[in-house]
Order: sequence, then structure tokens, then C-alpha cells
Amino acid sequence: MPRVDGKTQVYAVLGHPVHHSRSPEVQNAAFAAAGINALYVALEVPAPRLDQALAGLHAARVMGLNLTTPHKEAAFSLTRDRTKEAEEAHTVNTLRWEPEGWRGHATDGIGFLAWITETGIGLADRRVLLMGAGGAAHSILVKLLEHRPKSVHVVSRTSARAESLARRLAKSSGSVRLTHSGLEQGGRAEGEPWDLMIRALAVEAVSEEERRWWRTHAPQARVLDLNYGPRAEEARARAKEERVRYEDGDALLIHQGAASFEFWTGQEPSLAAMRDALRESR
Repeated sequence: MPRVDGKTQVYAVLGHPVHHSRSPEVQNAAFAAAGINALYVALEVPAPRLDQALAGLHAARVMGLNLTTPHKEAAFSLTRDRTKEAEEAHTVNTLRWEPEGWRGHATDGIGFLAWITETGIGLADRRVLLMGAGGAAHSILVKLLEHRPKSVHVVSRTSARAESLARRLAKSSGSVRLTHSGLEQGGRAEGEPWDLMIRALAVEAVSEEERRWWRTHAPQARVLDLNYGPRAEEARARAKEERVRYEDGDALLIHQGAASFEFWTGQEPSLAAMRDALRESR
């Protein structure tokens, strides 16, 4: 437990649910390694209360926040100003206290690029299946398109949501073939297999509708799941059945958390301390 006194700065992650988050362990380890007198906690905030929560936490001078489901898109309009990454993704997952209000940042895309670099996954000529169209998916898609895979197909629970995300980024897709459909369509209409699935779904369970998308993978395909820990167990089992390589979101948690830490403090955190804390939390 970090030392807490009258000078301790407070940080938090807001979500609904948020009990599964390992951000407190990871960020408290980063603060301790950096010698910063700070405490990071998880706060359960239902979606209808987000604006009240942000106003109250700013008034209380909570110095920084992370946002998880379902707040990333809703918080965008509740910030005073935003970084280039947040504006491009039209979503925020990190907030920094400033006297006039919250400054928003989007670190999911930054963390994703660090993740695939670390694992040696190249995007050139990849056929990517992006499962999900929420805040994290939006942030990641911006970065994906910058690295010019062969194609990206966006799938969401509703076709309208997938279409909205694809249309929003159509102008920046360049030569990348950017398509979309609803989860219920059960497989790519054009029959093209995918090489890389990015599972940016908040749900833990792999539904029968989602399973049909899994079956369209190419040989040597890989799955990157943003969920981690127990929330990734069902998808991990599904990957084993399909005989595709699978990674949960541990590395993304570390790298996007590191980007948040640097945004708050101006310092690079100890990735080793963050990884050790995540491992010990299991």
C-alpha cells in the first residue's frame, strides 16, 4: 500500500463495471518506482453519472483519470480540450487535471502500436478483422490505417455502428480497403479470410454469432484480444479450438497505461515495475 498523507496526489480509473481493472496495481507500482507521492484507485461510475463524477473529481483536484467502458466516447465532449490523438479518434481514455478543466488524451492506439511492435507483428499486407466499434476500436483503427494493412473489416453488434466508424475514417483510409458489417451477418460476405483479428469487444463471452467470424481465419492467423485476465478466458479457449495464436490484452494495459502516466507526469514510467505488479496481481 502506498504511503498516504496530506500531500498525496490522487488518480483513478472510472468504469462500469470496473472491479476487474488491474490499472490500480499497475499505476501504483509506476508511481512508487518513480518516487511520486500518489495513489491510484478504481471508481465505479454508471454512465448517467459521468458528467457529475467528472465535475466533482475536478473540483476535488484529482490529478488524472483513466476511462474504461462505457465512458470513452461520452467523455470526449466533457473535456476542455484534447490532444491530436483524441481528436482523431473522437474518444478519450485519459484525462489530466488543468485549472480550467480536463484535458483529454487517447492512449489505446499508442498502446496498440507498442504492443504489436513488441510482439513483432507487421501490418503490411495484413487482412485485419476489427471486432468492435467503440472508443478503443476507434483509437486503434486510426493507428492501423497509418500503417497501411491490405484491408480492415469492422464488425459491431449493429451494422449501423460499424458503418459509422468506417465512414468516419474513410477519408484517411487511403489505399486500405475499409469495409464494415454487423455481427449478425456471421462472416465476411466477400469470403476473404482474415490474418489478424483485433478483438475490441467489452463482452467476455464469445457468442455463436461471433464464432462464425472466428471460423473465417487464414492459416497462421493471430488474435489480439483487448480483454485480459479472467475476462479473456473464453476467447483464449476459442482460439485454441481454432488453432490460431492468441494474446490477451496484458501488454496493451501496460503500454497504454505507460502513455497515460507520461501524459500526467511528464515522465516515462518503469515498464518493468508495471509488468511485475500485473503479474503479482494474478
